[in-house]
Amino acid sequence: MVLLFGMNHSMILLFSVITAFLAGAIASLALAPLSLWPLAPLSSAVFWWLLQQQPQAGGRLGFSYGLGYFLVGVSWVYISMIRHGNTAMPLALLLTLIFCASLALFYAFLGYLTNRFGHTRSQHALLFISLWLLLDLLRGWLLTGFPWLYLGYAAMDTWLDGWAPWLGVHGLTLLILFSAILLLRLLLGYGRWSSTLGLFAIWLSGLALQQLPLTQDVANGVRQVTLLQGNVPLKKKWLPQHLNSTLAYYYQQTQQHLDSDVVVWPETAIATYWDLVEPTFANLMRQAEAQKTIVVSGVVWRSGSKDEPKYHNSLVAFGAEQGQYHKQRLVPFGEYIPWESQLRGLIAFFDLPMSNLHVPLVDQGLLTDGATPLASSICYEITYASSIARLAHQGSAMLTVSNDSWFDKSAAPWQHLQMARLRALENGRPLIRATNSGVSALINHRGKIIAMAEPFVRTEIIGHITLQQGRTPFSYWRNWPVIIFGLLGLLLALYLRQRRH
Repeated sequence: MVLLFGMNHSMILLFSVITAFLAGAIASLALAPLSLWPLAPLSSAVFWWLLQQQPQAGGRLGFSYGLGYFLVGVSWVYISMIRHGNTAMPLALLLTLIFCASLALFYAFLGYLTNRFGHTRSQHALLFISLWLLLDLLRGWLLTGFPWLYLGYAAMDTWLDGWAPWLGVHGLTLLILFSAILLLRLLLGYGRWSSTLGLFAIWLSGLALQQLPLTQDVANGVRQVTLLQGNVPLKKKWLPQHLNSTLAYYYQQTQQHLDSDVVVWPETAIATYWDLVEPTFANLMRQAEAQKTIVVSGVVWRSGSKDEPKYHNSLVAFGAEQGQYHKQRLVPFGEYIPWESQLRGLIAFFDLPMSNLHVPLVDQGLLTDGATPLASSICYEITYASSIARLAHQGSAMLTVSNDSWFDKSAAPWQHLQMARLRALENGRPLIRATNSGVSALINHRGKIIAMAEPFVRTEIIGHITLQQGRTPFSYWRNWPVIIFGLLGLLLALYLRQRRH
């Protein structure tokens, strides 16, 4: 604070903008892989304090905060462009900057609207929290959404995660923001008793909720699961000359593990159309059925007519139980190209394999619905908390497959794993997660890792999960309590502002 004396207004503003950028940058460190969770409330407290100090610069401070947050948190998109999309480095850097800057606009709106309509400290705090929640929800929906890097994930493995089966990831964000404001009030020396009591109430109640069982073990519900992590390099995966060796690996390893109840291969484990290779697995299908083993694989599925075929990123189950699931949430620019007629062929990145997929015309149900009912999702879909909750309670376990090889040894696979763990905790279901290169894992219904494979090695992991029955509160009401809180908070802040005038 002493350093600010003697500075003119422009210098103070520049210092504030830089501080906001740094606050955003450290916020991403609160998430996986570092998981330095205290940085989450600290970062948001600094951001809120800066907004109060610079009432005319809310938009600039918000944009700076968001830019720091996403440049550190999701700049791994650069890796997929330059290493796997054959994009020139300058263009990849530019596209990454544009992507992060676009996401930062949500925080620019947050800063601008909070300062524009929040004239008292209480109004300002209420707007800050309500707008943060509503803009997070909007970010997860707009243009199919980017539900990544929510601050609530920092609460994983803290006392706060006891709230996850009740309020989900956005509820955890709400509690972190409340904690941040109470912490700042405490540090600035006003409302010390109320702030202290508030912090204790939020965190101790989370600890208490962790002890509360919300789902129950299914009788005779222990299942042995084997995950096959093929670690097939992306540069080889889609080359026809490597198909036979890939088929041989999954075939042989599955035969060796037919003593398991479930064997899972990763997303698009077989890099060709399923109808072309299905006959190859006819003998394995019979063996799996005889051994009462469910085998699940990620495949490319063809539907439609011969003249107008449609392609789907899908799962098939065979053996003891059969089923199909087609991915419903596609990744923009990865699995489909928005404005395809204008962008297709413009640069190599817009012609990646699997970038011309379709969504199914009907909602998808359980992958299997017999003795081992599996609610499935593919890759990016696991980040949509509300969509996962819609189906998860119908099964006794959850299954997701992915191929995070696109992002190499960056933070992305670990962030993805953290989000998957929170889905398990939100829904009170064990989660089976098989990936091509990592991080493959078995996760229990409380979000704890039972077994995990070392990334970027060809390996198999074996473990046991316990099927669950019953529903968590979040599986009933999903994001609605947070939406209602955000809207009511917004209306209350505007009402108080109107009364003041």
